Amino acid sequence: MKQAPEIKIKVTDVTERLEEGYLLLTELRKEADAPVVKAHLLNQEITAIYGQEAAKIFYDPRNFKREGAMPKLVLKTLFGEDGVQTLDGQDHTHRKTIFMDLMSPKRMEEYHRILDRRLTEKLDQQHGEFTLFDVAKDVLFRSICEWSGINLADYSPEEIEELTDYQISMISSAITSPTAHLKGVKNREKSEKWAQGLIEQARTHPVAGKEDVALYAFANATDNNGDLLPIDTAAVELLNIVRPTVALTVWIALMGHALFSRPDIYQRLKAEFSELQDSFIQEMRRYYPFFPMLPAFAVRDVGVDGYLIPKDSWVVLDIYGTNHDERTIETPDVFRLKRYVGKEKHISYDEEYEMIAQGGGKFNEMHRCAGEWITLHTMRVFSDQLVNKYSFSVPEQDWEIPMDSFPTFPNSKALLFKD
Repeated sequence: MKQAPEIKIKVTDVTERLEEGYLLLTELRKEADAPVVKAHLLNQEITAIYGQEAAKIFYDPRNFKREGAMPKLVLKTLFGEDGVQTLDGQDHTHRKTIFMDLMSPKRMEEYHRILDRRLTEKLDQQHGEFTLFDVAKDVLFRSICEWSGINLADYSPEEIEELTDYQISMISSAITSPTAHLKGVKNREKSEKWAQGLIEQARTHPVAGKEDVALYAFANATDNNGDLLPIDTAAVELLNIVRPTVALTVWIALMGHALFSRPDIYQRLKAEFSELQDSFIQEMRRYYPFFPMLPAFAVRDVGVDGYLIPKDSWVVLDIYGTNHDERTIETPDVFRLKRYVGKEKHISYDEEYEMIAQGGGKFNEMHRCAGEWITLHTMRVFSDQLVNKYSFSVPEQDWEIPMDSFPTFPNSKALLFKD
């Protein structure tokens, strides 16, 4: 096997390279003229891979492990310490099962109903200009809390807004300025304290018949040895239900871009909604930037695309690049509404690597996002209401999606007007 070509990034060029954002790894591959590239950035050696075949190798636990691979600054804000994303082997399988047991068809239908009701209530209240981003974050937080067994009845609107903003802060501060990162760390600490109180209360006052509700599932969760999870770990996992669902605010703002900056897409979808809705959703998840990359350590010498990746290498799988890989995807930089017609469900229920917006592999055994089905139901509810149940005017606005921000969405946050 060949050695991966190396690119050394000068300290003086770091800021400029990081501004390439979601396209950084694509640009490095172009410079190296190779599908696998090794980069030296701030004394850190990173090997970047992409594509369906690379993803299959990356998700094989015989080749790579996650323990210790996620940068601390991401754990401190986005994922939290000791969460399911950091585990491997039986510990991971055991913890992941708790998440997957929550995602039964019955519970997904209940989430769908809750979200549909709350979104209707929220949109009915809108008059004049509003951003889809702000509507989505409020509705998603309230909906996932209700679905998770978290009672917000005693919270003031200001307290609910504050807790909602904490979730957004944890997402947006993972890779950003030092000031914003420190704010994100503090907001995670506040969120974890809130979640710890919920777990303590659920353990003190258990409710029979709530085993399939997130709050009580994590309050009663055990580790691989049968011991009750520490309260702080259980709180992190409860937030691993709440925070990623609120993160779907980003997808909804991007949905606003797809529907309202592109009248052609809106009209075609409206004309054949039942036939095209899920294909539209899957193409959205493929086309738009969401999570940029995932890290792991090689546990043995591995071959990817004919290049050697030595044991102990820190490797990142380029998620955005994989979903725009012209080797396996026809016209990847074109939004094709009918791209997934006939295999919409297959993509998120059976297929493991064709489209990896939220990770790849098997749900129960590998590090694929347990919330992918929540994502699908969320996007179904929003697309149905935005296209079929309400009419909006679209003010002039800045629809640019900056590729150097994480997460990214239209600068205008998808501004709409409703009478």
